[in-house]
Amino acid sequence: MLKIIVRSTLRWSNICLIVALLLSVCLPYLNPGKCWPAGFSGFFFPILFPLCFIYTILWMWRRNLNFVWTNLIAMLCAMPAALTTWGVHIFRENSLLPQTNSRQFTLMTYNTSSMGLVRYVTDKDKEAAIYNTIASGKPDILCLQEFYTNDQPGRENHIQRISAAGNYPYHYFTDDKTHWESWHYGIALFSRYPVLTASAIRCGESSFGSGSTFLQADIAAKGDTIRVFSVQLTSYMFNSEDYEQMKTPKGTGLVYKMRSTFRARSAQALQLAALVAQSPYPVIVCGDFNDTPVSFTYKTISRGMQDAFLKTNAGWGRTLSYLSPSLRIDYILAQSPLNIHSSKVFHPGTSEHFPVMASLSLKKN
Repeated sequence: MLKIIVRSTLRWSNICLIVALLLSVCLPYLNPGKCWPAGFSGFFFPILFPLCFIYTILWMWRRNLNFVWTNLIAMLCAMPAALTTWGVHIFRENSLLPQTNSRQFTLMTYNTSSMGLVRYVTDKDKEAAIYNTIASGKPDILCLQEFYTNDQPGRENHIQRISAAGNYPYHYFTDDKTHWESWHYGIALFSRYPVLTASAIRCGESSFGSGSTFLQADIAAKGDTIRVFSVQLTSYMFNSEDYEQMKTPKGTGLVYKMRSTFRARSAQALQLAALVAQSPYPVIVCGDFNDTPVSFTYKTISRGMQDAFLKTNAGWGRTLSYLSPSLRIDYILAQSPLNIHSSKVFHPGTSEHFPVMASLSLKKN
């Protein structure tokens, strides 16, 4: 009797697993602004795919070829999603140092969480970690989301400090929100190459600064012009109370908060994809998408583009320090006229987000 129960449990649990896996792969093709369950599906894929592999091994051990083949077919259908979730370049040399006098340049994207500002007081350890990471990477182009600066004398004028410390003669700041006349929040770009034009393109409303605009900048790099978009798409903006609710049955009420975020973020993804398509120059999109690689957001923005991490790296590529070890939500994407030579995810100990940096170059005509 026990054997029958165990066998039946394994079969039905495997069937449910296969259905969930296929849904997690297919639903992200639907716009969650119109079909909100699609917004949740990609969260579970990094768990479902390995589980399906484990079940396959189990059925091989039990010599049940029907379930072995069923799982293998399901995993084959899910392989495109797997290849956007995990980098596979295990043995590739991945140095970020460009060759002397080459056409290569480096770009870093970093959600700085307001440069360590917490309740209007700067956490000096977090601030130091940000500056140390930037100094370690020495990117030619630096894109910072959730950026904060203060032009009041004696306060944290991060625009001046980063420009001087990183030797960046050019910068642009969206200045999406201002408190008390001198406290400024938004998205910032610093460059060692001339910024020909730059603008803040409205994309929504956010009470936290970043998330209200896309930063668009045309940069003259290595004798060519590239267009860089630095973005932070709409976040769930969970607070401590929300995180506590996740541990209780009341957590289901968070679904409504997430549904409105899905609508806003899918609209931003479509807007950004349209801007990329209209660009007269090769495009790099970087920033915090606040969504996983198996999502409508990522699929919409990355269409026809290369993912720097997937192109050159291996593993999860985690860029968020909490919630889950599988969360890669910060990206560098580049159109095919650009070569991606290498990439790296930095891990500052005190940062909420991990910065991503890539070495790129424009292909010779």
